[in-house]
Amino acid sequence: MKKVVIDLKRGDVKVATEFAAARRDQKESMDKYKERGGVNASRAENDCYIGALAEIAIYRFLKRVGLKVKAPDFSIHAVQAKRHDPDLSDNQGNTFHCKGQPPKSKADFGVGWIYNKNYSLFKNYTNKDYAVLTTVNPDDLEVEIYGVVKIEDIVKKDLLRSPDSTSPYIQASKVKLDWNEVKSLSWYERWGRLKKYIMV
Repeated sequence: MKKVVIDLKRGDVKVATEFAAARRDQKESMDKYKERGGVNASRAENDCYIGALAEIAIYRFLKRVGLKVKAPDFSIHAVQAKRHDPDLSDNQGNTFHCKGQPPKSKADFGVGWIYNKNYSLFKNYTNKDYAVLTTVNPDDLEVEIYGVVKIEDIVKKDLLRSPDSTSPYIQASKVKLDWNEVKSLSWYERWGRLKKYIMV
């Protein structure tokens, strides 16, 4: 199976819009974004918006397949306190790190997900840490989920590549998890690690 499509609601867009605006207005959040190479407040707001929509859809998907997942937390926390927390977690100790690709990135570069090279989870993961990989289509009110993949598999199978960019900064500081690498994984590696629950 290539992907699962989750429908969004108009109310989801409102929640994501309000959360993104609040993060934009939080000075310490913007300072951290700039440290990671963020361009400006508008870009930061859009990244938060896309991420929130991805998180909402992933929560809905995981609940649908039977996981007892805590609801997304869209309250505004101090950056230091929130920085390393997973986006979602369940009552079995599994943690789900949501990744949403915006429409322009998908159109320009194909399906793929950009991470910081120094992303701490690539060095300090457990066998309960998962990346949930999505593309987000706000205009169509859809999120496409491409897999629930163990961070351990991403690292040990050496799936990370250099980004499609000529920018020296991007090349030096970012890595890309490309769809071509993800689809090389087996069904079990993309969907079946939680086979007790996931029947897709």
